[in-house]
Amino acid sequence: MIRDNLTLTSWLLLGGLVQGLAGMALGPLALLPTVCILLYRTIDHVLMACHITPNRYLAGTVPTKHSAQAPTPEGTFGSEPAAESLVVFLLGARCNHPLGMLAPGMRELGEGAARMSQAMRAEPVKYGLLGTTHWLKQDSPAGNESLNIFYLRSYEDLHRFAHDEVHMDGVRWWSRIAKDHPHLGIYHETYLVPRGHWENIYFNTHPTGLANTWFPVRDPGAATPETVQQWVRPLVDARSGVLRSGSKRLQLAHLEAREKEHHDMYDSRRASGFFNFPRISPLVALGPQPTTTTIPSPCIPNPLPTPGHDASGERDRYLGVAPVGKYEGHMNNVPRQPTDPEGGRARHIKCDETPGVCRNCTSTGRACDGYDMYRLPALGKSMRKRLGASPIALDIGSGFRWPMTSDERRCFTYFQHHTVPTFRELFDSSLWQRLVLQMAHSDPAVYHAAVALSAVHQDSETKGMPLAADLPPTHQDPWLRFAQEQLGRAFQILTRRWASHDPRLRNITLLCCLLFVLSDLLRGQYDGAFAHLRSGLRILQELQAERELVAPTPREERVEQGLVAAFAHLDISAAHFGQGCPLLCIDALPTAAHAHMESGGIFPTIREAHDALYLVISAAYRFIVPCMGMSEDELAHHYDTLLPQQLRIYSQIAHFWHSFEPFYRTSYSHLSYKDQRSADIIHLQYRGLLVSVKTCTVVRNAAAMAGFTADLEAVVSLAEGILQRYPERPTVSVGYGIIAPLYHSALSCRDYRVRWRAIQLLRAWPHREGPFDSNWVASLAEEALRLEFLARPGASLDLSEAAGVSDDDEFSPTRILREITERQRRTPVRRTDEPGMEGKDPRTFPMEVLGSVKSVVGWSCMRAFLATYSH
Repeated sequence: MIRDNLTLTSWLLLGGLVQGLAGMALGPLALLPTVCILLYRTIDHVLMACHITPNRYLAGTVPTKHSAQAPTPEGTFGSEPAAESLVVFLLGARCNHPLGMLAPGMRELGEGAARMSQAMRAEPVKYGLLGTTHWLKQDSPAGNESLNIFYLRSYEDLHRFAHDEVHMDGVRWWSRIAKDHPHLGIYHETYLVPRGHWENIYFNTHPTGLANTWFPVRDPGAATPETVQQWVRPLVDARSGVLRSGSKRLQLAHLEAREKEHHDMYDSRRASGFFNFPRISPLVALGPQPTTTTIPSPCIPNPLPTPGHDASGERDRYLGVAPVGKYEGHMNNVPRQPTDPEGGRARHIKCDETPGVCRNCTSTGRACDGYDMYRLPALGKSMRKRLGASPIALDIGSGFRWPMTSDERRCFTYFQHHTVPTFRELFDSSLWQRLVLQMAHSDPAVYHAAVALSAVHQDSETKGMPLAADLPPTHQDPWLRFAQEQLGRAFQILTRRWASHDPRLRNITLLCCLLFVLSDLLRGQYDGAFAHLRSGLRILQELQAERELVAPTPREERVEQGLVAAFAHLDISAAHFGQGCPLLCIDALPTAAHAHMESGGIFPTIREAHDALYLVISAAYRFIVPCMGMSEDELAHHYDTLLPQQLRIYSQIAHFWHSFEPFYRTSYSHLSYKDQRSADIIHLQYRGLLVSVKTCTVVRNAAAMAGFTADLEAVVSLAEGILQRYPERPTVSVGYGIIAPLYHSALSCRDYRVRWRAIQLLRAWPHREGPFDSNWVASLAEEALRLEFLARPGASLDLSEAAGVSDDDEFSPTRILREITERQRRTPVRRTDEPGMEGKDPRTFPMEVLGSVKSVVGWSCMRAFLATYSH
């Protein structure tokens, strides 16, 4: 800073003046100090240049290709480059005054900056400080600005310091003097660098920039690990593996081919010995006398030992590099070194992938990332036959930045080739067409959540999509245990990143939340699924993300529209499950679809009709759900309030049909096979929704319901046509299908034959539509029909009598009762010690088949069932 106050010519003139004054006073003797100093420095530099004396300029440099990477809290380095987000804060100052450092206000500015820097360095953990680097600009001959670069863990840490007293004192001082000192200039820049979006490389350099930082790690030997920590240099060896090139450090696989020539040149020079430097350990404890603390990389031991204390021993104690952790093929591109410098052969121990931790690693004192505690059973012929397809080839590419076990690879292959197409089968969505697979390939949390969903889905399909029940853990098979472990890993990864400023984190969190919901629903864990759903909906509510469905914003950090739509669909369906939904209430938004339907316009595409129907369903469910479970007295008491709402919903449904029916009639033959099925389902939903709105206020009036038998039978006939026309049907979807329309026909119709046809359709297509389970609706409808049959005079549960009944009449009450009773006996319930279903309390059986679901008593179907059959 002092030398920058004057230009080079000014310093030369000042030196000449001093030398002239000394010559006038001392004569020729004034030249003696100058000559001696110059002669000493010349000899010293010549000796260093000729390698006679050590080169002092190399002291403190790292003589190899290295990169700065973020260690884990335990002090190890994983296999993922740029594993943490960072904040880079640039703080600069300049004096635009001829007096330079002597200008008014410069001393106070310097003292204030020193106090703030000292306060931040005194508590680096509190303020997230990793390190600083000072730079001086060189644009002008003199009077350049100085720049300090701060590296921090998060913006919250920087924000905390900015509002602490030390910094606020400086802010108050600046606000007082800024007007009177226009020659003083300060500025700052802040960069929030997301995880995976930064890289660096250093070769024969002093630690600078991010390499000149220290990361806090836990001290396993400390009495109070919360306050006593070790500090670790982030330097790791970058001569091989994922750190070898810029494209690999940034995970840009499509650019790696362009760097082949560079790699070949590097390998040839290294093989010749030009780059053969020893690897040294990365971790040192920060203190008065730094000492090396080696923490080996998991499963991959260092091929060369730590160098001892030689002429550069102090440098080796202070700096270090090591390979990045467990990574398949980490050393594949590096010429093999047969022996180490001390003459011993380098040991390579292969990980045995023992569940939990690797015995080969732990037996040699190394840390291990661990493997799955639960392994999947082999895919036998019977299982392949039940899946109805040949086993999918394991063609997962090498685009993942983390190691994969064989079970994970197997499940992700199933997810990519079967689960994702299943969710896309009824209606296309950008979520399943693009977003899920992209994020699963780039983010480990989404990857593990996808693996878990795939395991649950594959297990369900293998068993024929049975009733999803939350049974005790002892009843869980290896697939569900494996899925639970994968869900736990995904949740742990998200928990570690909660303070990250990665702009993708919001979409990652919401996508993981959605996958958690779907996995729990498939496992019958409704309480957990709805808890995750509420969490995701609260995030969307805070962001007002439902507006993405109306007018997508161009903001980079916006939530993906397909993701919002999936949550909105689940939000609408969850209204029937006592969750206070819908929370987003998309039917209340001023959408173009509303205006289109009210004006009588015809839908131009099946996509627009599909989106518009969700608005109608959302409004209809908000009316239907409170009515379900009301007694006749309650319905009569609130009739004056319910009737206007009913008419308004009926009007919305009619407007939708007027916009959809012309399109359905004229364009159906021109649609693709998939769109034709979508159009038929929309038609079915319309008919089912219409009759549900009409009957929800009179459902317990037998005489009134008899007048709607034809409407309910028409719904069943439409559903039968869909199942006959489309034999290939998905086993799970997020959106609507046939379950909700068939529910009212299966439970509310006064003609038991129509109800039995609806039940048979639900049994013929076992599947899930969001939280709706066709098996659960069928079980509930069967129990209701059983109770009604038993209430008839002369009815009996004696199956020996029913066994003699002819099978010719499929609608025989005795035959139906026999089939229902036999199926209920085979249905696992939570109280498995009960020998049979005879005399089962109707208030407990429907709930018991779901296991330990606590929220079942609040479900609309359950409230309606208990209101009708509990007496």
